[in-house]
Amino acid sequence: MAQYGHLTTLDAAECRLLLATRTFGRVGWNSASGVQILPVSYGLVDDVIVFRTMAGSPLAELVRPVEVSFQVDDLDADTSTGWSVLVHGTSGAPVASLPANMPSPWAPGDRPMVIGIQPDHYAGRSIAAD
Repeated sequence: MAQYGHLTTLDAAECRLLLATRTFGRVGWNSASGVQILPVSYGLVDDVIVFRTMAGSPLAELVRPVEVSFQVDDLDADTSTGWSVLVHGTSGAPVASLPANMPSPWAPGDRPMVIGIQPDHYAGRSIAAD
């Protein structure tokens, strides 16, 4: 019987390329009130992951340096294929300017705070069922 499925580890360069193809991900960190995992619309400035938020929101605490994880996925249930990229890094990275193609946040309201995540490690995998 032929096996057509795969589970492949992606290297850091492949992970960076895949991050650039999406604009929606999740940021996770250990906040003062416990573990948080929240969705964000994001862009990239070089390798820095950039998103916007509002003062007083849970994400606003990431304006200072905090250890974070950032995850982006692309999954297709019809074909049982997809990939996932997990970035480990530190929030609070300085951002000189927003990327030209910066997506608007999905959440309503003004989101003037710009948060940058400086990656220090990438992990990813690609998967396809038989």
